Amino acid sequence: MIESLFFRKHAIARHLSGPMLKEREEFLQYLATQDMHPMQLQNVAMDLLHIIRVMRITQLRDVSEAEIRTAAELWAQETKPQNYRGTNKTSATRFRHVARRWFRYLGILIHPAAPACLFDPALSQFIDGARLDVQPETSKLYIFKIRRFLIWIASRRNSLSSITAQDINEFLEIDRVSGHRPKTIAAQCQALRAFFYFADRRGWCRPGLAQAIRNPPIRMRDSNVTGPPWTAVRRLIKDSDGTSKADRRAKAVLLLCSIYALRNKEVTQLTLSDFDWYNETFIVRRRKGGPIQLFPIQHEVGGAIIRYLQTSRPQCRSRHLFVTQKPPYRPLRTVYPIISRRMKRLGIESVHIGPHSLRHACATALLRKGTALKDIASFLGHRSMDAVSVYAKYDSRMLRAVAGFSLAGVR
Repeated sequence: MIESLFFRKHAIARHLSGPMLKEREEFLQYLATQDMHPMQLQNVAMDLLHIIRVMRITQLRDVSEAEIRTAAELWAQETKPQNYRGTNKTSATRFRHVARRWFRYLGILIHPAAPACLFDPALSQFIDGARLDVQPETSKLYIFKIRRFLIWIASRRNSLSSITAQDINEFLEIDRVSGHRPKTIAAQCQALRAFFYFADRRGWCRPGLAQAIRNPPIRMRDSNVTGPPWTAVRRLIKDSDGTSKADRRAKAVLLLCSIYALRNKEVTQLTLSDFDWYNETFIVRRRKGGPIQLFPIQHEVGGAIIRYLQTSRPQCRSRHLFVTQKPPYRPLRTVYPIISRRMKRLGIESVHIGPHSLRHACATALLRKGTALKDIASFLGHRSMDAVSVYAKYDSRMLRAVAGFSLAGVR
């Protein structure tokens, strides 16, 4: 692994002669399978040597969070040449991040026991009995936020029945003064409401306490058009008609983002097996655990993808549709640079640039063509109540009517 990351002989020799070579190479190989960029892998490889040196680790042993924090502070204060980041908070943060991740991978990181809380039994019953209509990752975040509040309130109240709305507001105000954003506080409110609805049904808390938890006001996005006009989108697509590999890939990306209004992650998640060329359909995995939608392959989009696959996509093990152009080949993490650079080069004016701007342009064009708002919401994959009710009514004919329209004349 080391030989594939470094080219200079003295650098290779330094890494090969360092302690715990096997453990370092296994970790780097693991990160490579997670699509980490080679430059990032080089940085991690160098970080590992410094972690070993500063923490004086020559063999596997248990490591605590406190030891990592102390070592990170020592590393940040070093002024030696090897501390290429200089003395700052960022270097200590990176040191801690890499060290934790490596020791966790090795299974030697000691996790401090969570402090006991008076309300842990109630939280355990909530975890076992509540049916949260959220993804597992969101559920874990809910539990973290709820326990954070329960630990705080345990020093003030000795029972759930004695908790008041004023207590909750005081807790949220501390978050606000600490600099938490309104959306973060709103997420905390959502978690607490779920818990106190559960507690209310069991008679643990004061009736109506959950309804008293109100989200902070959140400034909505500007309702003005944030995407370019459709004529500019078509000019952007036409500009990618070249024969280079970059142009072929860019055109396929641009068409998916504009014709189907796909988000960045929805494009990068597409795989070769998502396309059924016999039935001329493909599937899209909506973000945040949303539904899988089936779309017809519009003729222009299908032609661009086929040209990309036949002439520009490198042969590699990855099953993702879009991969990097230079080895080691790996799935694209973002299509933002592909779109934003071309928009800037053409001088296309837009409040936002990137895939979201094309998504907005598509929605605006659909609206001007007379498409119903609920169909637009469903086409875009929004998880509103209206969109959910329309998902069940989707069929290939309706999707083909929406995805196969001609926007060439829209101005």
